[in-house]
Amino acid sequence: MCAACALFVAMRDARAQGGSEGICMTIQQGIRLHVDGMYGGYPHSVLRDAVLQGVACPSSEAELRAFGQIASPSPHLRITVMRPTGQGQQGSISARLFSREHFVIGERMSMSPLARSQSPFSVTSDVNLMMARLWDDLAARAGHGSAVIP
Repeated sequence: MCAACALFVAMRDARAQGGSEGICMTIQQGIRLHVDGMYGGYPHSVLRDAVLQGVACPSSEAELRAFGQIASPSPHLRITVMRPTGQGQQGSISARLFSREHFVIGERMSMSPLARSQSPFSVTSDVNLMMARLWDDLAARAGHGSAVIP
């Protein structure tokens, strides 16, 4: 492989491992998403694409109002998927939302049996469910008069 080609591949792989994606760009300034973790032996880029397909943005009036309190500058969302290689391994998914370098809220759940037994794209529904819970919990916190950023 030529040296320039090897450099391009290395830079692309580094971005896949450490870069962030802009999501929910139609809401305020959007959210910066960073995907961590592993799904069996699949490449990180496959896992990142699966997570991107499952991410849900705040949508209800209460969720949007709560999100508005942390929307500037763009908050950072870190989703971690851990599905070890091997039959019978449980696996988990977590999401942590940060704003202005402070932890805001997080969710964690075990993977569903389907997500544990299929390709990384089977994890999209688990990610979607976890994100719906995260936005609902954020809206509930704001609705009770609590500070959105603890």
